Amino acid sequence: MSVNPASIKAKLKNLAIKENKQFDYLLTLYFIERLLYRVSISKYSKNFVLKGGLLLYTILDEKARATKDIDFLAKQINNELKELKSIFNEICDVESDDAIIFDKSTIISERIKEDADYEGVRIKVLAYLEKTRKMFLFDIGFGDVVIPKPVEMEYPSLLNKENSRIFAYSLESVISEKFEAMIYLAELNSRMKDFYDIYSLCKNFDFDGKILQKAITETFNRRKTILPENPTVFSNKFPDLKEKQLQWTAFKKRIKFASDAEFYDVLSKIRIFLFSIYNCILNQQNFNKSWNHTTQNWR
Repeated sequence: MSVNPASIKAKLKNLAIKENKQFDYLLTLYFIERLLYRVSISKYSKNFVLKGGLLLYTILDEKARATKDIDFLAKQINNELKELKSIFNEICDVESDDAIIFDKSTIISERIKEDADYEGVRIKVLAYLEKTRKMFLFDIGFGDVVIPKPVEMEYPSLLNKENSRIFAYSLESVISEKFEAMIYLAELNSRMKDFYDIYSLCKNFDFDGKILQKAITETFNRRKTILPENPTVFSNKFPDLKEKQLQWTAFKKRIKFASDAEFYDVLSKIRIFLFSIYNCILNQQNFNKSWNHTTQNWR
């Protein structure tokens, strides 16, 4: 028996009222959830590893912003446009009793190139719930490492449908890639959300220092990033730079959940969390301590 689209919309509207959220926001989450479910039951479930904002939204219990852009790391798949378009054709064809239609005739695959070294693929597809339609983007990266390995996680269902069991980045690799960008970009870094994400992760989770050191080392090696002796992000002047203050203020206005965080405090926490590990990597030493998120220190 097929699900009535009007019934789905009614349930989402009731949920929006109950949780004091925008209906359109929950509608977007529903589309995303159903796409991830299709990935999870397809033969490609182990080939796509969830990363990016959607992953953080899930693991930080909504202390991050969900987005219509979904980021994956591809494993054992070539970055050929034709092949990826064919794969997403198959994924969109997966049947699910949820009233969502992913229109495979609208699929577009194109190159994305953040710089000369990292070439990914972007997939665009239109999705429909009756006459309501939304465009979704899938940014697919290639070649990065996940330490210790991708983790299997449950992506929750809004309307008590079956949860999606998908593979996702480890927290260590999430931190490693964001930290690498901070070191590499230095004062040019305008990605304020990366700072806030690391700040949030170290506030909410414990970490094994040895594993985190390995993840950071592997990421820096993979991206051929040079380790400066005195990284800008750890300097005393960095939080006081006018441009950074303006960027942080703009970020807080845009992202409500970050409104109470001051840039200086965020950087201080990141320094406590990552400075010792960075120095050990720089000096080719092992780091064997454990991070306690309750006490906010290494032991």
